[in-house]
Amino acid sequence: MKWILTLIICLFICMNPNAVHAKELYLSDKHNKPIGLSLKQYIEDERLNASQAYSLLQQGQFSPVSQHISNYGINAKPVWLSLTLINNSQTEQEKTIHIDNYWLDEVSSFWFADDHIIHFEHQGDLSLFYQQESQQPSFNLNYRYPPGKTTVLIRVQTPDAMVIPVYLFDQQEMAKKNAFNAYSYGFLYGSITALLIYNFILYVGLRLKSYLFYSLYLLNFLLLNFAYSGHGSLWLWPDSPIWQQWSIPILMVSFCTSGILFACHFLRLKFQLPTLNKILKSLCIIFPALMLLAAVLQDRVLGLIFAFDLMLLFSGLMIVLGILSLNFGNISARFFLIASISSMIGIAITCLAVWAYIPFNQFTYRAAELEVFIDVLLLALALTERFRRVENEKTIAEKMANMDPLTRLNNRRAFYQLVEPQFTERQVKKAASILMVDIDRFKSINDTYGHNFGDEVLVKVAALIRDTLRKNDILARWGGEEFIIFLPYTQEQEASTLATRLCENIAKLSFTQSQQKVNVTASIGIVTSCSAINQLPMLIEVADKHLYQAKRAGRNQISAGTSPSKERIDKLAT
Repeated sequence: MKWILTLIICLFICMNPNAVHAKELYLSDKHNKPIGLSLKQYIEDERLNASQAYSLLQQGQFSPVSQHISNYGINAKPVWLSLTLINNSQTEQEKTIHIDNYWLDEVSSFWFADDHIIHFEHQGDLSLFYQQESQQPSFNLNYRYPPGKTTVLIRVQTPDAMVIPVYLFDQQEMAKKNAFNAYSYGFLYGSITALLIYNFILYVGLRLKSYLFYSLYLLNFLLLNFAYSGHGSLWLWPDSPIWQQWSIPILMVSFCTSGILFACHFLRLKFQLPTLNKILKSLCIIFPALMLLAAVLQDRVLGLIFAFDLMLLFSGLMIVLGILSLNFGNISARFFLIASISSMIGIAITCLAVWAYIPFNQFTYRAAELEVFIDVLLLALALTERFRRVENEKTIAEKMANMDPLTRLNNRRAFYQLVEPQFTERQVKKAASILMVDIDRFKSINDTYGHNFGDEVLVKVAALIRDTLRKNDILARWGGEEFIIFLPYTQEQEASTLATRLCENIAKLSFTQSQQKVNVTASIGIVTSCSAINQLPMLIEVADKHLYQAKRAGRNQISAGTSPSKERIDKLAT
């Protein structure tokens, strides 16, 4: 019977953590984890002073804390925590009660020995005796404990999420903790600042709004981290406790608003989903207006509710936008979607931890900043990928604007762009030739065999000419069945030799249409630069005249002039 009773008691203790008595802590032991289970708590209905709270503790009115990290949620009543510490040595021991949360409005601490207050400290924004000796984003209660037992009472008050992670460290452990925070936050802030500066410079240079809104998104993420980590109060607004109290919800709304604006521009929702784009732009007005209303009413709880609701809405909304944009064929939405999923997971974990739905620890507390950091890196990759793709599209468009779509040769515009810079060089002017090539009786070929066959002839002749030329020669389709070739550093004899070879090879081309063999020929006009012909338009005009002379001579001919005189030029031009 006794063992059954013992089993029932054990089961009751396991199922009811509040039945477990908080244990006393020895200063000589190491405490690397939160000491929440060693605390007792009392939820305050009316304001108590330290002596009244200590009396209630002695009367057994405090109940054991059932979590490693106490979490009372948003707008919780003030709470008193008690902790019993035993120094079993013969000398004083210095320890730090470390509360790793900087957004608590008031942390008042009292040390009792022999039922008397032997020391007290007041920290936090609401304290009239606010002090923060160490420049760390946390509450650090340093004290040299005398031999024997010391009871510590801590009163915590805030309308924000009352999360109280309590640690007991010696100086060495505190230094390790501070070093970890310094390196991790330094890396985070440095990386985000570098991305911010880089993308703002890109905006200034390129004037693309996506880079501007991404820079604003990064800036708000940075300021929000400064606010809730406590670094902002230490470095940026040390003398503004009111702003410190309101900075977190305001910057949460600002962060989400800048993220929505970035998404609208990056995903081009104005063109793909215009109605949704208008709704999102409206949210960017509504939520800041609601936050302004909460600030005017001085209702921080209402402001926090707006802020946390918007954060959760924002994280889910980004995923929806990514999916919709991806369905519309927006390639850049791939990175955006992955980034949004990462951000949503982190924000959801941190929000749920702060709201006390899941355990609060170092991972869940910093999950948002870790995942959002991954998010901003992926968004930077998305911007880079889209910029690269847009530049490639521009390059292709420019290339297509300079290319004949049928033969894939340069067109007339490209010919001038490529040749004119070279022709201005003195040595090129002294020895440059132009060939005008025209397929004989091409209109008859089109009329007899059809335009498709005519296109086949053009493509094959273009390929043959291209394969025959040298690397630095420039070939273009001049129009219709006519091609133009620029031969730098080439005298008339070399140009004539090349033209002869082209005529012979074109005549050897074999075409078949309706089981009938078809042969084509070409006529070529040649001109070489000289003192009388030293301008590109004149060179082209004379080459064209030579071409028509070759056609009048019977086609499949070459017509060229060797250093023509002015009289001959005038004759060719008539």
